[in-house]
Amino acid sequence: MNASFTLDHVRGAPKGRKLGDIALAGYGVPADLLKQIAGALPTGVTVVATTGAHGEPLGMTSGAVCSVSAEPPLLLSCIKRESSTLSALRERGAFTVNILRAESAGVSDLFARPGVDRFEGLEWTTTARGLPVLHRDTVAHAECTLYDLMEAGDHVIVVGLVLDGAVSTEAMRPLLYFRRSYAGWPEPDDPPGAR
Repeated sequence: MNASFTLDHVRGAPKGRKLGDIALAGYGVPADLLKQIAGALPTGVTVVATTGAHGEPLGMTSGAVCSVSAEPPLLLSCIKRESSTLSALRERGAFTVNILRAESAGVSDLFARPGVDRFEGLEWTTTARGLPVLHRDTVAHAECTLYDLMEAGDHVIVVGLVLDGAVSTEAMRPLLYFRRSYAGWPEPDDPPGAR
């Protein structure tokens, strides 16, 4: 960020202070309002997965995934700093992004739950590089090698170089999340307003 950038435009910030001079905690809107604002944007639902030090699969639900670049092929995911999946991903240097299908809200809930074996009872396979793919629950998956990490508040932006992937020929409707509720992409013959 430009060193001459000041916080003059931030509500409640001291005038003339430079961004590097202070921590941003306490500035901006309250966390609850930010969650409401962000929740108004429908997102796709994914499971970001990797393997731990002993080859055990680890993963977490993420709605904060998007493509970044076509050349080179990059995508990103935003992950909480204290996530065990993030720790393993840093160590492994590789991960998959499993884009969930409309019928997989239960899988999303499972991978959002702390303290459970999230892969127990699920059908999953591995890529040629040994990374987890939830093949029965996805419309597509991407296999990535770690390209960059950027700290951003209480999250880390993980950028992956997409090395491989696949798109399902059977599951065509992705799972969506909007204002704390799941929905599927409408079928082509659904009337307007139908889920």
